[in-house]
Amino acid sequence: MTDDLTLEPRNIRELWDVIKPGLEAIKAKWPELSTWRVEDVYAAVIAERAVLYANEDGFAVCSIDTDEYSGRKDLFIWIAYAYEPGNNLMQKYLQSFIEVARRLGCKGVITYSCHPALTKIKALKPMYTQYRVAVDG
Repeated sequence: MTDDLTLEPRNIRELWDVIKPGLEAIKAKWPELSTWRVEDVYAAVIAERAVLYANEDGFAVCSIDTDEYSGRKDLFIWIAYAYEPGNNLMQKYLQSFIEVARRLGCKGVITYSCHPALTKIKALKPMYTQYRVAVDG
């Protein structure tokens, strides 16, 4: 990514020592939502099942989510991390993610998050609320 907010894929091998602490911070803050291991993220990008976007502000790991019934493709922002807490990178880079989605033939941009800052971004529309009850045993 550059200063003009253009998103370009980055090499995870070159940036692993920089992004790994961010992935670990996400897992520490939201362990119940982060079922993946940091190594899973690395493996997904290396296997080209996901793409890393990164710059001096933070990073995002994205993939293409294809609806199994309609075939509609969406750019899925799987993981996003800001190096400075409170720096609303989704707001700052949303238009850039929309452009990436267009280039990839996607019909939308989606993400799952429990971060309250996303509710303030008018362009993001909640699609549904997931409810869950724990079952012991």
